[in-house]
Parts: sequence; C-alpha cells; structure tokens
Amino acid sequence: MFDGVQQAFGFLTVCPLRSNAPWTPETLGRSMVYYPVVGLGLGLLLWGLALLLGLLFPPAVVCVLLLAASLLLTGGLHSDGLADLIDGLSGSYTREDALRIFKDPHVGSMAVAGVSLLLLIKYVCLQAVPPTTLGPTLVLMATLSRYAMVQLACFSLYARATGGLGAPFVQGIRHRHFLGALVVALGIVLWCAGLRGVGLGCLVGLATLGMQRYARHRLGGITGDVLGATNELSEALVLLLATLVI
Repeated sequence: MFDGVQQAFGFLTVCPLRSNAPWTPETLGRSMVYYPVVGLGLGLLLWGLALLLGLLFPPAVVCVLLLAASLLLTGGLHSDGLADLIDGLSGSYTREDALRIFKDPHVGSMAVAGVSLLLLIKYVCLQAVPPTTLGPTLVLMATLSRYAMVQLACFSLYARATGGLGAPFVQGIRHRHFLGALVVALGIVLWCAGLRGVGLGCLVGLATLGMQRYARHRLGGITGDVLGATNELSEALVLLLATLVI
C-alpha cells in the first residue's frame, strides 16, 4: 500500500517520493487506487494556503496564487496534456495525424488559447465560490479530477499500438483498482460536501464517460495526454458546478 501511495504522489506531483516497487504496468495500475488520496492531499494543501493567503491578500489575488500553486505542485503535467490534446484535435482530420501531433513538442495557438481560457474559467469560478465553502470546493476539485483519470483509464483502450507514457496505466489497471478508487473518492466527497458532493461527483463521472466515448470514436482510445486533459477539464467542471450547488 505504501509503495502505491508513493508511486501515485511521485507521478502526479512534484513531491520527491520514490517507491521501492518497480514501475511496471501492474504496480502503476495498482497505484491508481490512491489517486483520490493524492487529490485529497493537494486539496487540503490548497485549502490551508487559501486560509493563509486570505489574511494577506484580497480574494482576486488569492485565486490567482491558488492556481499558480496548483500548477507548481503538479509540475504542469496535466496542462501539458490538455495543450497537446487541443493541438492534436484542432490540427488534424484523421486519427493518425492527431496522434502524431500529440508527440510534437511545439505548442500551437489553439493550445495556448484553450489552456488560457480554461485557467480563466477556473479563476472566475474560484472567485464566485463563497469564502466559507472555498476549502471544501478545493478538496472536491482535486479529488474528483484525479478520480476521473482512474475511471477513464479503467474503461478505455490505449490508442497507440506502440505504447506511450500512459500505456502502462491503461494496461495495468483492473476493475478492483477502479472500485477501490471509487470507494476512497466517495468517502472523501461525503466528508467534505455530503450528498451534494456525491451528486456533483456523479456528474463528473458522466462527463468522463462522455470523454471516453469521444476519444474512442476520434482516436480509437486514449493516451496520456487525454488522461491529463481529463484532469484539467474535470477540475474546471467541478468549479463550475460548485458555483451552483456548494
């Protein structure tokens, strides 16, 4: 279990945790059970940071600094996936062209615009969330977005026959790992937001199902970039919904 937690934190964040277990499809798939735990840790850290920054700065500045902290804590891993996905989908007509563009290290104008727009959506939504519920909202955002990646990996095929960064996760995850992540995420959501949070989580699950079907139709499956983009889009969705129900 401890190795799984270390691998989850070591991959999803910049925390210098090193697992003694080998980085194989089996261990990486098993580590996805703990993705919601990583989300909980990130959410609590952002919550504490929000409380501290709120003593020094006005709300608008706090929201910007929280987004910056989130990017720093994850090393921009998921934003990179979103940028690649936007570039690949906007600059191609065929599956092969899209997958080729995903590997291109250059960033196009559509990717820059898309990532910027998503950051703007997050910023506005964070400002719209009442200060009394900002903390639980940050925990929900970080937890449900990491859960969404587990759901997507478990029920999707990998798009590339030659493999890639996301291949070991998709190949190694099993239904029991998904069920474990689901139970963990459900417990966290109930703790911080009750039944409203569960309802919000159901909507995130439905949105993830939509992403799965779209990726299968458009790309023949998913890649690591699709997983990262799903995390970013799920974060934005949680914040959008939180302005309505939390």
